[in-house]
Amino acid sequence: MIEMKNRIFGAFCLCVACCLIGCKPVEPVKPKVLDLTFTQGSVICYGQYYEGLPQNVVALDLYSKDITFDSLGHIVGTGTNLYVSDIFLPLGDTIPQNGTYQCDTTGAENTFLPGMDFDGNPTGTYILDLEDSQLTRVILCSDSSFLFTRAGDSINIEFNLIGNKQPYSAHFHGVLKYEDRRQHL
Repeated sequence: MIEMKNRIFGAFCLCVACCLIGCKPVEPVKPKVLDLTFTQGSVICYGQYYEGLPQNVVALDLYSKDITFDSLGHIVGTGTNLYVSDIFLPLGDTIPQNGTYQCDTTGAENTFLPGMDFDGNPTGTYILDLEDSQLTRVILCSDSSFLFTRAGDSINIEFNLIGNKQPYSAHFHGVLKYEDRRQHL
């Protein structure tokens, strides 16, 4: 009986040794560095979008340099898209004015919504990471802010974003296209 146990134990040790010899250390995969310098984009005005909320709502839709669009308007390329929806402005404003904007859910002036997931669809503030026109990850941002500065047609925006408990610094400098999507009665 003892001899049988010793043989089983010996076979077990031999199997473990073989497995250990065949194993190679696994190198951790470093996540791809995001391109958070945005060179193109739009400010989209939705007007007084929410009933009972006396603010205009706009969005920022920003893209890194290697992103383009196909004839159907689909994103093509490798890079990053930062989308900031529901930026709340005074009723007289249709684009953000110079100042700091904070992420929160109050709908107060000079605030914007955090990133949220609704049944697998991101909304609020989020980063899309694209590789060869394919979405590789979505980063929902919260506890974030941005500084918006306009001088003539030139816009400068400095973002301090928090996504998945990690800080991201992002920047836009250039001219934004303006889209008016207000529903006119």
